[in-house]
Amino acid sequence: MMEFHFTSVSISTRRKLASILLAVAIFALLAGLVSTANGRPVVFAVLNATLVGAGVGLFEQFFVQSLRGRWIRNIHPLRAIAIYTVVVVIIFFVVINLIHLLLWPFYRLPVPYSRMPFIIPVVIAFSVIGIVVMRTVHFIGIETLFHLTIGTYHRPVVEEKVLLFLDINNSTGIAEQLGAIQTKSLVGKFLFDVSKPITDYGGEIYLYKGDGLIALWDWHEAVKKDRILRAIDAVFATIAREQPEFLEQFGIVPSFRIGVHGGEVVVSEQGDTKRAIGVYGATINIAARMEEAAKAHRVSCAVSGDVAAALVDNDGRLRPIATERIRGSAVEIPIFEYRAAGEGCGAPHTATSWKASWAGSIKTAR
Repeated sequence: MMEFHFTSVSISTRRKLASILLAVAIFALLAGLVSTANGRPVVFAVLNATLVGAGVGLFEQFFVQSLRGRWIRNIHPLRAIAIYTVVVVIIFFVVINLIHLLLWPFYRLPVPYSRMPFIIPVVIAFSVIGIVVMRTVHFIGIETLFHLTIGTYHRPVVEEKVLLFLDINNSTGIAEQLGAIQTKSLVGKFLFDVSKPITDYGGEIYLYKGDGLIALWDWHEAVKKDRILRAIDAVFATIAREQPEFLEQFGIVPSFRIGVHGGEVVVSEQGDTKRAIGVYGATINIAARMEEAAKAHRVSCAVSGDVAAALVDNDGRLRPIATERIRGSAVEIPIFEYRAAGEGCGAPHTATSWKASWAGSIKTAR
């Protein structure tokens, strides 16, 4: 018999399931409280709420918040609400009939049907609460929500992170060619497409910024099995796969550049009326300079010597291209080009050869 390993489920999927679980827990708790207040059996109410909440959560996370559900996200809010209401009601009727089949004669259909004028508005209200919870988690990230809740970064904490800066090339030219509305749609699709491979390989989207993003990894997670490089490969592969869709919708396929650097950062809560978790330090500035270096050297991806030295690079797709004093830093930093899978690597550079030749020149900024 084939065994199912939870670790085989992508990190993106696990995060979605975690947000569904949180929403279902709130859904069931509210149902239990309302049922108790009305003197109704709590067990059936919680069971109904759990199954309805799971159905709504799966619909929200795996359809609405996917490529297939983009049309729902793009239509007028009133139409989206109407569609959602119909879906919730259908899920509710499926659930009560399913429970009737499983638990008959303990659960008889005339009971919920007789109370339908009260139950339907309550189910819709609970669904709204569950959707708001899931979208809040989706907006700020479940890890960020957890750390804000327990106060992990109430005081500044020093951690080792790897940061990835990604920007679309020639965004001004694209805006002139497509216009503001089409450019917004292109950038939205692009950022949606590249986010999943990043999170699938253990990254976290720290910030969407205009026509790009900043992602971060814990240092050990990033360098373990070269996961940061596998994430970059997956980003390039995703855009290559989506090329026909970009051409059909916009007539162009956006190219982009990536800069990567890692080291110590200070992580702390920031803001007052709107709380967030901020990352500070020279590391984030140097990561931004790596993205600028990728543009200056006309390469798709520039990786700092600090990160390159920690990677295995069995494929030999990391190659040294320069040692430069980065603007804002007094230290000369080795810069490496990383050629993502499918770009073509030219002459191979083994990890042993370049590490041996650059061992004396890599001056850590960590």
